[in-house]
Amino acid sequence: MPILIKLTFPAGRYHATPWGRHVNEGVVEWPPSPWRLLRALVAAWKRTCADVPEAKVKRILQAMTPPPRFKLPPHRTAHTRHYMPWEKKGPADRALIFDTFVSVSRSESLYVGWPDAELSPDDRTVLARLLDNLTSLGRAESWTHAAISDDSVELDLTVSDQLDSNPLRVFCPDPATAFDDEHYPTHDAGKLAKGKINPADYLFDCPRWHLCLDTETIHAKKWPAVPGSRWVNYARPAENIRPIRRTPSARRAKPAIKVVRFLIDGKVLPRTFDTLPFAEAFRYAVLRKFPETGPGSQTLSGHDANGQPMQGHRHAFYLPTNSADDRAHLSHVTVYAPASLNDDEIAALESLRSMHTGHGEKRKDYQLRIVGVGVPGDFNQPMFASSREWVSTTPFVCPRFPKPTQTAADVARELIAKLGIGALIDVHADREPIDGLSLREFRRTRQNSDDPVQRFARLRLHFKSGITGPLALGYAAHFGLGQFAPADIAVSV
Repeated sequence: MPILIKLTFPAGRYHATPWGRHVNEGVVEWPPSPWRLLRALVAAWKRTCADVPEAKVKRILQAMTPPPRFKLPPHRTAHTRHYMPWEKKGPADRALIFDTFVSVSRSESLYVGWPDAELSPDDRTVLARLLDNLTSLGRAESWTHAAISDDSVELDLTVSDQLDSNPLRVFCPDPATAFDDEHYPTHDAGKLAKGKINPADYLFDCPRWHLCLDTETIHAKKWPAVPGSRWVNYARPAENIRPIRRTPSARRAKPAIKVVRFLIDGKVLPRTFDTLPFAEAFRYAVLRKFPETGPGSQTLSGHDANGQPMQGHRHAFYLPTNSADDRAHLSHVTVYAPASLNDDEIAALESLRSMHTGHGEKRKDYQLRIVGVGVPGDFNQPMFASSREWVSTTPFVCPRFPKPTQTAADVARELIAKLGIGALIDVHADREPIDGLSLREFRRTRQNSDDPVQRFARLRLHFKSGITGPLALGYAAHFGLGQFAPADIAVSV
């Protein structure tokens, strides 16, 4: 009775590197090679069905050594990249690793068939048992469900003729030599009895078949070809690529990204007093991700196409914040763009891995890691909460000199009314420290700016109804000054 095996991939991925190729070449084995499948069945036998006699397993596998036919599901090839610790040149050394795989639907199946094979009912039962115990094919993360199938399918991927100028090479067992032992390593019986054989030289507990040769032995012997195997040319199938469905309505439904939040790391974290210069340096690092000759980003730069400052506060806010366990140092920086961020701007932010402040001996380097992307409602952080009372977490600096009869509280009232933030009940201003940090210690003038230091204060705002953050007001509000947090939450982040 013919053999037809049905393979499905519960993770939606098939990971395997073709024989003779390096993993970082980004090449994936597709279809799965019969050589790999038969070796996987041997492993399932020795691991889970050791009670099955060797002769019976050999009889089953011999029926599967001729080149099979395939039915491939819709698929596409993809990859991910990982920087793995290498430390060959130091602690910061990383090696780029490609993880290439075939992406398939979890509900689609791949069929491998031997139409001319004949197995007795008892042998088919054993094969079904081996397939049921096969959990992966290829790498360990290439989860697989395998079973004998009675489905009626057309196995359209077949061996090509000799005139095919562009065949698909598939690694198969050689029916004539796969079960020979001519090249299988042997040990001196005397040394073996005396325990003088290095345990590392022992092979796995497998039959002495070429099919069972381990990869380390094959590489060590430097054979021109793998004993017991052969390459078989198949007629390359027509592209059966899984389509990527992108409808106009789906594009319109794509959620807008307004917030990208970073974690700051370094030998010494930046001081909370340096909120303003740190935010300026962060913005500069982001803008450097755009080509100097390109259009850049108006949202991230805060300047229009003519180089003039944008109005309306719809461009990006760069908001460094500290944490409850260390008020003196900054731990995060949040980019908030009320007008949302486009794909190029998100890509620029995602590519930002490090930055520095200062120059020469005063230079300080920091590493950055994205810890959140989305909209304000996605974040369980006080700065995005809703509250009727808000208190300063960095000094509020008046954007202009107040009139002789005005206070910082009066200027704040004007700003809140002008921006339409909400109806106020009261504004209280004082010079008390913020979380034990003196207001005078905060840097309050932008770099390379001739702006005089304006009047500053700590504010407490009381609104008639709840206001949703983030809330930043006054001079350099886009660079971390004038930040507020809900009064009933005693943390700044």
